[in-house]
Amino acid sequence: MERVVVAGCAGSGKSTLARRLAERTSLPLVERDALGTLGSGEYRAAIAKLAREPKWILDGAPYYADDVIYPVADTILFLDYPKPVVMWRVLSRTLAIELLRRPSGAHRPQCPAAWRDSEHPVRWAWTSHRDRHQEGLALTERKDLASATIIRFTTPAAARSWLRGL
Repeated sequence: MERVVVAGCAGSGKSTLARRLAERTSLPLVERDALGTLGSGEYRAAIAKLAREPKWILDGAPYYADDVIYPVADTILFLDYPKPVVMWRVLSRTLAIELLRRPSGAHRPQCPAAWRDSEHPVRWAWTSHRDRHQEGLALTERKDLASATIIRFTTPAAARSWLRGL
């Protein structure tokens, strides 16, 4: 395991799993959100550069660059948790960020009006859960990923157990 993508719905725990995996394996961790605006030239250039590196963990699916990263990944970890689990996690995290006024990863405290934004983490997790589930299942059907190990976790306990077993 040297080139790993951690994918899943917003709020599923991608960053937590990626961070713990990096600690356990000493692989360099790359946060997708830090690579620029999704789909931009800057983002695609950063993804292309990452694809040439020998070792990495990408925290987040490589949207707009699937064709660049997935074929070179040797491991894809897909967090496919039930919607109630995801919503509990994203709501708990968001409330902690808002009440404590402390950022967590790419998430920052926002004003109450931000909750109406369709891209607010809670709303985004709610509306995108089904799409992320379908995308994850489709990964197992891709011929260009036949040599990659694709692991689908359906519970947080399964992901924690797998990580402990490394």
